Amino acid sequence: MTDQTRSRVLAGHSVVITGAGRGLGAAFARLAAAEGARLVVNDINAAAARQIAVELGEVTEAIADSSDVSSWHGAERLIGTCIARYGSIDGLVSNAGVIAVGRPEEATEADLRHVIEVNLLGTAFCGVHALRAMLLQGRGSIVNVTSGAQLGLPTVAAYAASKGGITSLTYSWAAATKGSGVRVNAVSPDAATPLAAEVAQHFPDTPAGDKSPESNAPAVVYLLSDLASSVTGQVVLTGGERLSVLDPPSPRRPAARQPEWTVELVAQAFRERWS
Repeated sequence: MTDQTRSRVLAGHSVVITGAGRGLGAAFARLAAAEGARLVVNDINAAAARQIAVELGEVTEAIADSSDVSSWHGAERLIGTCIARYGSIDGLVSNAGVIAVGRPEEATEADLRHVIEVNLLGTAFCGVHALRAMLLQGRGSIVNVTSGAQLGLPTVAAYAASKGGITSLTYSWAAATKGSGVRVNAVSPDAATPLAAEVAQHFPDTPAGDKSPESNAPAVVYLLSDLASSVTGQVVLTGGERLSVLDPPSPRRPAARQPEWTVELVAQAFRERWS
């Protein structure tokens, strides 16, 4: 079946994409629109959201929204806008994110709060409101956007922490919604984005994404679609030629065992097993 004749995989789906005014979010929105989704294009930059919504309006129904997802009521309003306009919410891509670049000891309270509130709480707030609606519907797909930074990057510690939290949210929500018809997954993109450029500007030696945002979009659209009806609780690594799935964290095996642990025995275990 050719691309011209096959059915569009998101036809009839109503989807919210946060942070969709540029970069990865815009790429996700464009492919979702091409695949038939009706969209709510969210971005705190209202002009950017409108620009993408107007562009996508040529191929699908799309509306712009500038709700602040780091606000509980802003997230509630965003999800409610989708339901009011389209009658349901079938998909949510929580992509909105910010970054604060610098050595961890140089961070300010404002930096830390802003990154955690937008990235982690914004994802949590939107997800909770979407889950409430999706569970009542008995269907829906949430795709959270995490990052390989969760494994630790010295110049974006708060960002890394927020992304680790998003991965944990994904695993937890997937476990909680198993068998409900609602699915929760995440993608960990590799992409040349404005956030990656900001890191590279200040710390050129820090690894940064170099793949196109568009190369990450097919996996997101797949996870939103009914093609992925059996897929939940997965973190998918995307970008360029790469596609793989992250193994959930687990203890190193076999475990060291002692009838009773002492400080010296703990030191010995680390020296002999894990140093």
